[in-house]
Amino acid sequence: MPQYLADIKQTEFFLTDSEAHHACAVARHKEGDEIRVFDGAGKQFMGRIDKIQKKFVRGTLLSPCPVRKVGLNLTLAFVPNSRTGLEEVLDKGTQLGVSAFLPLISQRSEYDVLKKFDGKNDRWQQIMISACKQCDTPFVPRILPPEKFTQAVTSQEPSLLAYEAEYTHTLAWGAQQLKHPASLRVYVGPAGGWTDEEVALARANGILPVTLGVNILRAETACIAVAAKLL
Repeated sequence: MPQYLADIKQTEFFLTDSEAHHACAVARHKEGDEIRVFDGAGKQFMGRIDKIQKKFVRGTLLSPCPVRKVGLNLTLAFVPNSRTGLEEVLDKGTQLGVSAFLPLISQRSEYDVLKKFDGKNDRWQQIMISACKQCDTPFVPRILPPEKFTQAVTSQEPSLLAYEAEYTHTLAWGAQQLKHPASLRVYVGPAGGWTDEEVALARANGILPVTLGVNILRAETACIAVAAKLL
C-alpha cells in the first residue's frame, strides 16, 4: 500500500499540494477511503479520508502502524561528484536507512554543492520522500547544509574515514574501536580521493581511516557500500 507524507495532528492528518494531488488525482482516492500516512519523523498511521478539496485532504487517524527502525543513526558525509551522483546517494542511502546526509567540499571537489544547495534543496527533499515511500519507512533523513571538509572534521561525533589506501582496518573494526556508538559519521571522498593533508587532518581529529574492501569503488558506490555494511 502506498503511503503519503502528511501533517499529523492528535487525531487528524492533512495532505497538501503534491501529496494531495497524488492521493486524489493520481491514485484516485475518494472520501471514505483508508490510506497510510507518515510524518517523516517516525510516525505512521492508517487513516480515513474525510474531506477532499483542491490540493487539500483532511482525514481521521485510525490506528498506528508498527514501525521498524535501524539500529544506528548514520550520517553519511560525502563529496558529491555531480548532481546525478548526489541524487543517487540520497535515493539509495534513504532506502538503506541513512539518518542524515552531509555534502562536503574537499580539495578535489568537482561539483560546487555549496552554490547549488539553495536552488536544489526542495528537489533533493522530494527525492528522499519518494525513497521513503518506495521502501515503506516513515523516517525522512535530514540533508545538512554543505560544509568544507576542514570544518566538518572538527565535529565531536564518532567518525570514520573511508580511505582507499587503507587495506587492513574495516568498517566493522572502526565501529568496534569506537565502542559501537548509537550515532556514527562516515566520510566518503570524491572521485580523486582524499589528499594526504586531508587524511592527516582527519587523523588529527580522531577520525579512523577504514577500508571498504579489496576493490576501489566509485564514489557513489562507496557511499552505498558504507550504508549497506553498517545498517
